[in-house]
Formats: sequence, C-alpha cells, structure tokens
Amino acid sequence: MTAPAPAAVPRAMLVETHNYVVRSLEPDDATDGWCDWLADPIAQRMLNAKPHRLTIDQVRDYIASFDRIESHILGIFEKSTGRIVGIRTVYVDPLHKEYLVNVLVGEADARGRGARHETRHAMHSFMFGELGMLAGRCTVLSYNTEMIATLMRNGWVHEHTSRKPAAAGEGLLELHHFRLLRETWYAAQADRALRHQTGERM
Repeated sequence: MTAPAPAAVPRAMLVETHNYVVRSLEPDDATDGWCDWLADPIAQRMLNAKPHRLTIDQVRDYIASFDRIESHILGIFEKSTGRIVGIRTVYVDPLHKEYLVNVLVGEADARGRGARHETRHAMHSFMFGELGMLAGRCTVLSYNTEMIATLMRNGWVHEHTSRKPAAAGEGLLELHHFRLLRETWYAAQADRALRHQTGERM
C-alpha cells in the first residue's frame, strides 16, 4: 500500500528587503489605521470595493480566517517605523504548485515609495525558491493600466479576461488574469543581475 501523504501543517512566512519586512500576520497586528483603508477612494477603485470602514474586530477576524497552509495573509511593515502599510494575500494550489497573489498598500503616504515594488521581488523569490512553486497568478482590473504594464514588462502572460459586477453598481468591470512561470521569473532575474553588473540602465 502507498503511504498517505503527510498532512500539511501551517507555516509562517517571513521575507525582508532593504526597507520592509513582510511576514505572516497575527490578529493582534490589526491597527486602527488599517480599519480606514477601504474608506479610501483609491483603494476602493483598485479593489472594486464598496466604501466602508472596518472595525478592529473585523480586521482581526479577517486575519484569523487564513489557515497558513493554502491561504496566507502577510503584512508589509516599514523597517524604519515598524508601521504596517499594506498587506499581501497568497492562495496556494498545492496540487498544481501555483499561487495567486494580491497586494494592497493601504496607507496613502506609503504608495509609490517601494512597498509594492520592493517586496514583490522578495515574495516571488520566496514562493519559487523556498516553497517550490511552479507558477504565480494574479488578476488586475482593466483600468489599472500601470499595473498591467508592469506585469507585462516582468514576463507575466495574459491568459484570459473575465467580468464581474462593479461594486458601485454600474455595470460590469473587466478583470485580466495573468500567469508567471518560474522559469520566466528566474530568467528575468538573471537578466537584471547581468544588466546591473554591466552598468546598463534598468
């Protein structure tokens, strides 16, 4: 008889960059500032969410809903202040060794300062290297043209487009689905390293 596969066990995640720490969240990491993130018009538009303010208990319950096996919620913390400025959620498909990643930089004054860009490379390196994933997935609303351009520039392949109701109740929105192969990621990193060594502008 074939022995059953060992049961998956929860695991915490931790990666660091020059300016940020990205780690698995605990319910006590909930902050009053986080409660206001979905009341911000920019966050609402990027997430297609209805404007509302969460309670601290709702944030704690949301954190606790992730099992750390197939679903993970990670906080993006500034090293200089210890402040949580955003989150990354990761959903793992162990059968196909793929993962779906979402990111929100909730603190308005932290946007455009590297929280998304700097931690993105660290997270994909962790998923492909440490966890042995074969591909990453993500979805982007069609009007987020800046993010779509970034994905295409970094080797993500557009697979299909779906539609979902607008949170504001104004028809349907287009949602683009992208996939990134591990081989493509490593090739891109090797190319970046080579260009850095030769002094070529990125």
